[in-house]
Amino acid sequence: MAGIDWRNMSLRILSVLLALLLWVYATNEQNPVHNQILSISLIQRGLPDNMVVSNDIPRVVSVRIQGTRGQVTALSPSDFEAVLDLSKVTEGEQYLPVKVNAPQGVQITQVTPGRVNAVVEDIVERQINLKATLKGSPAKGYTAMDPVVLPAAVTVRGPRSKVAAISQVNLTVDVESAAAQAEKTLPVIVDQSGVTVNPKTVKVTVPITRLPSRLLPVRARATGTPARDYEVDGITIKPAEVLVVAPQAVLSGINWIETEDVDVKGADHDINVKIGVSPPQGVAEIKPATVDVTVQLKKAKTPQLPTGDVKPPAGGTGQN
Repeated sequence: MAGIDWRNMSLRILSVLLALLLWVYATNEQNPVHNQILSISLIQRGLPDNMVVSNDIPRVVSVRIQGTRGQVTALSPSDFEAVLDLSKVTEGEQYLPVKVNAPQGVQITQVTPGRVNAVVEDIVERQINLKATLKGSPAKGYTAMDPVVLPAAVTVRGPRSKVAAISQVNLTVDVESAAAQAEKTLPVIVDQSGVTVNPKTVKVTVPITRLPSRLLPVRARATGTPARDYEVDGITIKPAEVLVVAPQAVLSGINWIETEDVDVKGADHDINVKIGVSPPQGVAEIKPATVDVTVQLKKAKTPQLPTGDVKPPAGGTGQN
């Protein structure tokens, strides 16, 4: 076996290396390495059905990519996929990595943010009672009874913390000027985003009944002092009775209705006025609401001095 010509072998290897270096250099000159930053939509994947992310997760991430100019300039955000894997989360706060899938030959050099804070909560259900309140006043002579809500409770479903924050759901029923039973179908609204309600509407019935009434006497009061030598001789009221409309408990405690005061200060003749009545607390209506009042005045009686001889007191002289 002839000896190896090491000198010739070395020249051949050097030639190959030089050729390779020239190829790399030529390639880089024609298609150099290029960096670019893309905004990629962040996809949440794998979250269990009985859980929910309750905080705000970034919708996009910033991805820095590296590759040849030809590769990089031909790519768009749709060629990448940024994924937040939620398949193994537990209830509570946790920091999860963002994984970016890129086309072959492209290198991911940076992802911002690289980790995302996720607050995960269990989805729970709870029965919440409904409370209906009345708005406005029924027609005169009518009263609104306690509203009846069907169903009396609804089921709310959502993140544990938001469901726990709901203690009661309020409904408002307008009974302004109502003279008959009010029936409304109302939406059930909760002030918590991400919470659903079942059923979404309920029926509210408000019985409207006519109040009982009773005829009661009217009393008037004269105030002030008439002119000198005059006094009040009497008071006449027309009508002498009025119809009082009120709940039975209120009517039972009323024996008469008073008018507003009639001022006779300095008067020297009868006073005729149309004046309003003063409804006691709890009275819904009085018919009529005004009455005619006449205050009669007369001359006051002047005391008479005794006539005849005036005898001095016993033991006296009648003189000072």
